[in-house]
Amino acid sequence: MKKGFLRLLPKTFSYFPVGGYEVGNSQKSLERGSGGRPFYRKVFPREKMLYSYNWLKEYIEDLPPPREFAEALTMTGTEVESVADLSSEIKGVVVAEILSVEPHPNADKLTVCSVRTDRETYGIVCGAANMKSGDRVALALDGAVLPGGIKLKKAKIRGVTSQGMMCSEVELGLAESSEGIMILSRDAPLGADITEALGLKDFIMDIGVTPNRADILSIRGLAREAAAVTGKGLREKEFKVAESDRAARDIIKVAIEADAPCRRYAARVVEGLIVGPSPDHIKTRLESHGLRPVNNVVDITNYVLLELGHPLHAFDLDKVHERSVRVRLAEEGEGLETIDNRTRTLRKGMLVIADPKAPLAVAGVMGGKSTEVTEETRNILIESAWFEPTSIRKTSRALSLSSDSSYRFERGADIENVARALDMAASMMADIAGGSPARGIVDVYPKKFEPLEIRFRIKRAEELLGVGLEESRVVEAFGSLGITAGPVEDGEMTVRVPSFRVDLKEEADLVEEVARLYGYENIPTTLPEASLSPGRPTALTEIRKKISGALVGSGFSEVVNYSFVSRDAYLLAGGQDPGGVVIVNPLTEEQVVMRCSLMPSLLENLRKNLLKKTGEVRVFEVAPVFLPFPGERLPREDWRVTGLMYGHRWDPSWNLPSEPLDYYDIKGVVETLLEAIGIIGGLGTMPVGDEQKKIFHPGKSASCTLGGKPLGVFGEIHPDLSKHFDLKGPAYLFELSIEPLIEAWRVVRRFKRPPRFPSSERDVAFVVNVDIPYGEIINSIELLDTKLIEKVDLFDVYYGSGIPEGKRSLALRITYRSPERTLKQAEVDRIHSRVTDELTSKFGAVLRGQAHTV
Repeated sequence: MKKGFLRLLPKTFSYFPVGGYEVGNSQKSLERGSGGRPFYRKVFPREKMLYSYNWLKEYIEDLPPPREFAEALTMTGTEVESVADLSSEIKGVVVAEILSVEPHPNADKLTVCSVRTDRETYGIVCGAANMKSGDRVALALDGAVLPGGIKLKKAKIRGVTSQGMMCSEVELGLAESSEGIMILSRDAPLGADITEALGLKDFIMDIGVTPNRADILSIRGLAREAAAVTGKGLREKEFKVAESDRAARDIIKVAIEADAPCRRYAARVVEGLIVGPSPDHIKTRLESHGLRPVNNVVDITNYVLLELGHPLHAFDLDKVHERSVRVRLAEEGEGLETIDNRTRTLRKGMLVIADPKAPLAVAGVMGGKSTEVTEETRNILIESAWFEPTSIRKTSRALSLSSDSSYRFERGADIENVARALDMAASMMADIAGGSPARGIVDVYPKKFEPLEIRFRIKRAEELLGVGLEESRVVEAFGSLGITAGPVEDGEMTVRVPSFRVDLKEEADLVEEVARLYGYENIPTTLPEASLSPGRPTALTEIRKKISGALVGSGFSEVVNYSFVSRDAYLLAGGQDPGGVVIVNPLTEEQVVMRCSLMPSLLENLRKNLLKKTGEVRVFEVAPVFLPFPGERLPREDWRVTGLMYGHRWDPSWNLPSEPLDYYDIKGVVETLLEAIGIIGGLGTMPVGDEQKKIFHPGKSASCTLGGKPLGVFGEIHPDLSKHFDLKGPAYLFELSIEPLIEAWRVVRRFKRPPRFPSSERDVAFVVNVDIPYGEIINSIELLDTKLIEKVDLFDVYYGSGIPEGKRSLALRITYRSPERTLKQAEVDRIHSRVTDELTSKFGAVLRGQAHTV
């Protein structure tokens, strides 16, 4: 790129023709030289990466034309969103010299200037006042074109002919405002095209870089990619540093604390430099890539960042206490004023660069104000390091502070590029700022980089890509990317990943690299071939289907709720406080902990339905609950089925009065569910436990077992809970664990032939205490003779007149049958007598009477 001579620096980086347009209005006088015409400026999207084509050519001389090169990059996965010619909108503007400045004869605020190029002298009417004889300016002559399509013509202003216009930064689209016309350097070539004089004869490529490609966030990185894509040779640069006799180790001390997430920290010292403006070519390149020039020291660190992709930071060495720096973790509440003039309160664990007295910088993010380079700075410490990406990312997010450095460190810098970046910066500072670099680098590098080795199978790559690959072509592709590939043996090779390719982690990543260079357009489109076989459903899947089918057939609707609930809902279901599986970043206060029961969710469904005037509700849910598992990091998932009933047993009709639901309806649903999935018998009941009394009415609920193992609970909800959810009547719930259902369902069932011999029935009525469970009575009777007692049915329950308080009357019908013969009456009487003896002796029953039914 040829030298530019821009003296009036813009306040933003928005003047290069990439991105969208922004339209505004200039002054309506000739003081700005615009004649009141609208001006157009190009706006850079800040998040885009910009690359100078001319800068890339310093690494690859025989680079294809810009648009052809952009197409090649895009076809290999590096998307070039636009290519902008910086000089395309400026034509006919040349460098000229002012010979004289005279007052306008007919206007007090205008002047008439005599201006010459290398060919001719022109008369120009001007409204600015910042120029003088001898200044070199940008002269737009008759027929010149300015940004926005503005074309200049000769004009007569207050009776004096103006043969052109001396341009400000505004007219050239280089800034939003200016103090007058643009004054160029005195050695700007007279008559030269202004785009060449300002270094604007270049193409800027706007590239969308994906987060994993940290290696191309620099000119050198993109040049390395370009060499592989185009097949051109990469020309590396050497940076020679003219060092003094003073050793850097005698000037500065560097240390990394053991727990600091920093694998390498290196520093150079440059003494006796003079801080001032950067040369024009440095400024122009920074501006063309979206960075505002500050001073020669800061500009050089940014220049190295753009060219090599490695962030640097310069400290005023004389402001570093005891000339000693340490990479350490911040203490809770430490403060640091950063160079953006804001005081940051640091959290414990944030990585900082500190001297023995206080933090000097937020590592990898932003430097501190106390050691900022100023015009008085004479000695500097240049930092180049490698910080853990996760540490930088967390710190940047926590402080809401982002920078060009953190952007690169977060994605992964090249740990082997640390010293190279220091050498380039020291060499430039010696040439530009007149500094004297001390001898050597202070480099703390405890654990050297070891390249990752990955096994690469050519056959596997062919399977993934659907195309045949030549071994030599694969090795060549890796070599062009800087990836070392070992010898191929039996179609396999060991690949060593270079330090700058932090995105390559496994074999599939390497296959993608081969595909990119092979050319996606060269890979044929084929339909995938695969042998498909139906999957076998698990026991959980099958029983869930059966459960859903049974409950839907019973008039229930299935619901799906969030797996996380409020702390109150968790405690309502019997959870412990503190306890449970807590959500680290909950969306709302209603979703802070994973639920340990499905029942609160269904009660909330009921409440919302009642608010919408839905009076009859029957819903169920099949889902896991999450229970903390002692000694384990992950919770235990327990699948459950939960159902809720509210309202009436059936809809009222002219011949069928409405009846409210009761305890036996929910119990019947549980029994029907078990029968529907093939589980007959074995259901036992007992009073609910203390942990369930928050939800269930203690006198109208029961815990249930299956085959003697805990299964769940069912019954009416507690009256206090009804008030909490604003219910107008009782609601009924059941919740069953699915694991016991699966175990019972897996039991092999054998079918019997229909009975060949007749049955004999006997009725027995007796009075027992009300606290004796009915299920216990039935089980005792059935176990007396499992071969001849076929079934026991309860056909009457009576409380009231003639029955003592605390007692109840039960009437049972017992069916007797033998699968081998017809029973005789004496046999039936004998077995039935054993039944009555069992009732009186075991349960203290008082017989009321017997009836014989055959």
